[in-house]
Amino acid sequence: MSYIVLTNKESYQTDLTTPGIELVESYDYMFYDKRKANYSIMKVTDSKCKIKIVEESDKTYVNHIPVKFFEAFETIEEAREELDVLVGTHSDTQKLVKIS
Repeated sequence: MSYIVLTNKESYQTDLTTPGIELVESYDYMFYDKRKANYSIMKVTDSKCKIKIVEESDKTYVNHIPVKFFEAFETIEEAREELDVLVGTHSDTQKLVKIS
C-alpha cells in the first residue's frame, strides 16, 4: 500500500472519487487568506487504477493517468512532508489548513 498527493486548483481538477484510491486527508493551501489550491493525501488501494484529470483553459482536456506515474510515499508522514516541500515555509502569508 502506498500514498499519493493529488492537487486541485481552479483550472486543474483531479477526480478524488476514482475507484482504487481513498481520501485520507485534505488541505487547502492559503496565500494571503485566499484559497489557491487543495491538496489531498490519498491511499492507493489498487495500483492499476487510473486517475481522471480535467484541465480547463481555452479547451477542456481530460486525461486518465495511471497511478504508477504519481510519486508514491510509503507512509502518510512522508506524504505530509511532501506537502511541506510543496508549500514551502509556513508564514502569515501562506499556510496549509486541514479540512478533513
